[in-house]
Parts: sequence; C-alpha cells; structure tokens
Amino acid sequence: MTHRFDLQTSSELTTILFQGLLDRAALSELEAHCQAQKSRGCSIRVVLGAGTRVDADLLDELASIEGIALEAKSPFLSRWIRSCQAGKGAK
Repeated sequence: MTHRFDLQTSSELTTILFQGLLDRAALSELEAHCQAQKSRGCSIRVVLGAGTRVDADLLDELASIEGIALEAKSPFLSRWIRSCQAGKGAK
C-alpha cells in the first residue's frame, strides 16, 4: 500500500486526510472521494499528512481541484501549494 485515506464526515464538512505517495492513481482516487462528498453537499477539506510525497507533475492539478480547501502538514508542501494557487490566480 502506497497511500491511505482517512475520512471524517459531518453533515456539512468532510475532511480527507491523505498520507503516502500521491501519484496519478492516488490523485484519481482522491478526486473520486471529493466528487462523492460534493454530491452530498459537503464542503471538502483535504489535508496532506506528514511524510506525504506528491509527484511533481501532479501538484498543479492537485492544487486546482475545484471546491476543496487544500492544506499540508509539511511546510515545504504548504509553500509549494500556495505557489501553485498564486500562479493559478494570476492567470
């Protein structure tokens, strides 16, 4: 197993904690979880846990998933995500 999802749901908010390697397969699975929660009308928060590694070519795609709040426990990943989101806003 290269990754793990933990979902914490309430009637209004779903927090998805992701840990492990976020590769193409894991990103597809994450997007499916997000779509399922959106269909329930939930707000979605995705947290990349400590030690999570993201394939570099997927970070822009991850940061641009519509309708989610994305954060990372790693300061490095947090800066990288902010950089991607700032670039998206400048376009």
